[in-house]
Amino acid sequence: MVNAPRIPSDVPRPPAHVRRNRVLMIAGVVLLVALFVLALVTMNLPTWQRFVNGMQRNFWPLMRGLVRPETEVFGLAWRSMSETFFMAILGTALGALLAFPISFFAAGNLLGGTRWALPGKALLVAIRTFPELVLAIIFVAAAGPGPTAGIMAMGIHSIGYLGKVFSDVIEGIDQGPMEAIRAAGGNQLHTFLYSVVPQVLPEFASHVLYRFEINLRAATVLGMVGAGGIGLPLIQRLQFRRWDEVSMLLIVIVGFIIVVDAVSSRVRNRLV
Repeated sequence: MVNAPRIPSDVPRPPAHVRRNRVLMIAGVVLLVALFVLALVTMNLPTWQRFVNGMQRNFWPLMRGLVRPETEVFGLAWRSMSETFFMAILGTALGALLAFPISFFAAGNLLGGTRWALPGKALLVAIRTFPELVLAIIFVAAAGPGPTAGIMAMGIHSIGYLGKVFSDVIEGIDQGPMEAIRAAGGNQLHTFLYSVVPQVLPEFASHVLYRFEINLRAATVLGMVGAGGIGLPLIQRLQFRRWDEVSMLLIVIVGFIIVVDAVSSRVRNRLV
């Protein structure tokens, strides 16, 4: 039996853009590893023994407190977490109401080009530059300790976040309904009301709910600088190492957030 001659099969080289992307990916990984090693070398990290001693002093007492929390502070924890919940609602509502009109001035497809949307985009970037904690400190100094400072901090920061995602949603809408309304003789107001708004509202609502989840977590931290909510009683008990009371507060926080996340996720899945 005569063997058939073997035909060489040359595998074609990947396209130039594929090879370029592969090189960039490898270079990016090498850069990240180098930065990680540089950070480990230059940062003043604690020794392993110090870390172990700190865990023995604080972590295990906290774990014991989670098993046997101080139930007497449950009422305080519930009231403080309820205040945190309402702070997150008001802060999210404030941010959403102000971000809604600003986002249309940051959407290039509605203004005739990206350059016309630059002022709106720059405003949103400037707002997002300030962390919520810094805003909370500023408002505490201006309005005094209490939930008002926390609501204002979450509201202002939510404008930057929601305005950015709202404008991205607007720039991704289908242009077909807009062109159909213009072809039928509709003006800009008709195009906005009957084409743009119906397309963006479901995603807007989904992002608002997601931002509410973020604000609920942030509100627990803002209280530590006097901006209301459960953060204040939490930091007070952390300072005095009252781990059984800290555990009760943490249990309420985690339970509250789990329930809110579950409800919010189901609502967002129905909207989008």
